[in-house]
Amino acid sequence: MERLLEAAGREMDGLISFAQRLIRTPSLSGQEAAVAVLVEAEMRSLGYDEVTRDAAGNVIGVMRGRGEGGTVMLNGHMDHVDPGPPEAWEYPPYEGVVAEGRLHGRGAADMKGSLAAQVYSVAVLRRAGMLPAGDVLVTTVVHEETGGLGTQMLLADGVRADWAVVGEASGLQLRRGHRGRLEVLVTAKGRSVHASAPERGANPHFTIARFVDRLREVPLPSDADFRGSSVAPTLIVGDNKAGNVTPSRLVLHLDYRTVPGETEESMIAAWQALLDQCLTDGCTGEVEIETGVMTCYTGLTKTLPNVFPAYRLAADDPLVKRADSALTATFGSRPEVGVWRFSTDGGHLMRAGIPTIGYGPGEEHLVHTNRESIALAELKQAAAGYASLCLALSQA
Repeated sequence: MERLLEAAGREMDGLISFAQRLIRTPSLSGQEAAVAVLVEAEMRSLGYDEVTRDAAGNVIGVMRGRGEGGTVMLNGHMDHVDPGPPEAWEYPPYEGVVAEGRLHGRGAADMKGSLAAQVYSVAVLRRAGMLPAGDVLVTTVVHEETGGLGTQMLLADGVRADWAVVGEASGLQLRRGHRGRLEVLVTAKGRSVHASAPERGANPHFTIARFVDRLREVPLPSDADFRGSSVAPTLIVGDNKAGNVTPSRLVLHLDYRTVPGETEESMIAAWQALLDQCLTDGCTGEVEIETGVMTCYTGLTKTLPNVFPAYRLAADDPLVKRADSALTATFGSRPEVGVWRFSTDGGHLMRAGIPTIGYGPGEEHLVHTNRESIALAELKQAAAGYASLCLALSQA
């Protein structure tokens, strides 16, 4: 395992430069084309056996193994959230500044630093002269931040692996699951009238107000790993912009974080029952999962429900134990094994039947903030860690 660490050290200049170039290339969801070009070119220069791009714009790199084991997928995404006002950042969000041993910028922790380490893990294996028993797939996907379209299209096209490693920020600790997420729409429909004669209408505000008030009383599933489900009202959107007119329609957005075992059907049925109890003044109401129209930079357009499935592997699952052993052997200390409270593409991979763990550089509390950065030392460790996982997990 010392060979992996030495090889990772010798690849550091290239790894840091690549991560900087990724951060310096804006790639909001649906606008990942320039980053895809960078990823594809880097994979080719590092000697990948095969590099392709699919209809969604995902870039897939392949390192062929010895043909004696299973296939390992390293999964990362190319898109990032909006950086917000540049003046709110200590370091400009798109300059990839290196300062005080850290790489700063939008996407540093979520997840261009990890993506760069995944891409370079193949270079680490080659430099160390260590060929995995099975193939390694490095899948860099689009539209993760908006619902996971890229990974879902990857799976729909038949890309499969025996095991997967999602590279979201975990502080280089192991993750064996995460909560899911639904964007729920609660619609109340009434009758619009002039606000001077409210008795003539049916104002959906009162229905939505009752519903939001009752949310506090609804028992949600508990869970020892995830501390249970949670629901948060986030937006209310009406069909009227005049201050002297009551609306005929209001839509309340709920961010619902799920735990394993909940189904979309049961959750929607429960929220619908609550809404039915809250209807006032002849209003009607409906609860549904939001669907989003997502357009890839390639022009591909898909309409998908805004759902990230929850998932969990047992603490003693063979995949978790093998990953734990591999990282312990590489670094001389055991990683913490836990779960994420946020959602990742791991839920889509698990739903497709691919056992999935999480492992990535970066601190979770910096993700989606204007303080986003990643330690350079973690990038080196991540590249070696991914290489170690590929070797261990691909063993038959």
